[in-house]
Amino acid sequence: MTSLDVQVPQLEFVDLGGYHMAYRQWGDTARSDALVLVHGITSSSLSWIRVAPRLGQRARVIAVDLKGHGDSDRPATGYLITDQANEVAGMVRALGLSSVQLLGHSWGGGISLELGARGDLPLSRLVLEDPAIATSGTPEQRARVLDNYITSVGLTREVAEARVRGNVAPGWTEEDILGKIDATVKTSPTSVQAVFAENGPWQLVDRLPHVHVPTLMVRAEVANGGIVPESMLATVASNPAIRVVTIPGADHSIHRGQFEAFMAAIEPFLAE
Repeated sequence: MTSLDVQVPQLEFVDLGGYHMAYRQWGDTARSDALVLVHGITSSSLSWIRVAPRLGQRARVIAVDLKGHGDSDRPATGYLITDQANEVAGMVRALGLSSVQLLGHSWGGGISLELGARGDLPLSRLVLEDPAIATSGTPEQRARVLDNYITSVGLTREVAEARVRGNVAPGWTEEDILGKIDATVKTSPTSVQAVFAENGPWQLVDRLPHVHVPTLMVRAEVANGGIVPESMLATVASNPAIRVVTIPGADHSIHRGQFEAFMAAIEPFLAE
């Protein structure tokens, strides 16, 4: 990780009642308003290694490590979507933020949707990147997905590097690859198991009507691995606060594989 060490801010930690959440900051850290970035499962704050500094040119940016990921604590329980939403909200309060924009990817998108629906944060704008609104497939298919996740993390650095580099998607940079290797080493397989065990087949569609802040959903094409199906778009569109943009050719990790297209979609929205 030597080449990344000089590019990323040092880790900071917030104590949330005995649970320590790690985070990194870019931009003007003296500001009381911030853009909070929430990564997906098996990832970390380094998922945003290109996104965060770009957005940090105009804003204070805070990227969290979710429970069991990156450098945050790895307790045995407490992995409900509501638990993790509480922790992100707790960080916002602990840092004394007066206004927040929120960007969540995948599992982090589900957590961000939950926070947007609650309406108990000083939230001004919400971006959901291919959010995990609902699980799909048969129990057997979900079991295979879980097994793939569990066996992909908690690896030695050597094994992680070989695995990540052997499966690099188009559009990823060396920075993206190094960030993913670090996350692959540090993510706890037990924590990943707990996310699925505690939440079961989750369903957040009923949270969509409760979102009242301006929201942008950026989705990938399902044929390329996107997880927001066409069948869900009518429900999404029934809420006038939510706009939907589909990035042509994008896979699930839009901000890495289609970085410029992703930024072109979110930057004007966040600046409105």
